[in-house]
Amino acid sequence: MSTRATNIGFFAFERGRRGSLRRALIILLVITGLMLYVGGKVKIIRLGYQIETLEREKKDLERANGSLRIEASSLSSPARIEEIAVKKLGMVSPSKENVVVVKRKGTEKSKVQSSNEKKL
Repeated sequence: MSTRATNIGFFAFERGRRGSLRRALIILLVITGLMLYVGGKVKIIRLGYQIETLEREKKDLERANGSLRIEASSLSSPARIEEIAVKKLGMVSPSKENVVVVKRKGTEKSKVQSSNEKKL
């Protein structure tokens, strides 16, 4: 039986230095390409998890913002402020002769403009 020393299994090894160098470069390029591909996929997966986390945090913050807006509107309602002023601070409502109404110049112009627009 005669066997060739250059054929081992599936790979055929060449005797020259040029062939083994070429094979090493090809293997190196394939490994580098695979590493870049896998690295990109890993980065995409990490960004996906980060997006999910940020979306969940955004929903929580929107929910908290809504409840804070409701709380702020209830705390700043005129009826509540008047109740606190009367009950806790002992203030009283002024009589009608002590109330002075001040009109702004801008409001008079807007009334005149709106009445002119109605006439047209």
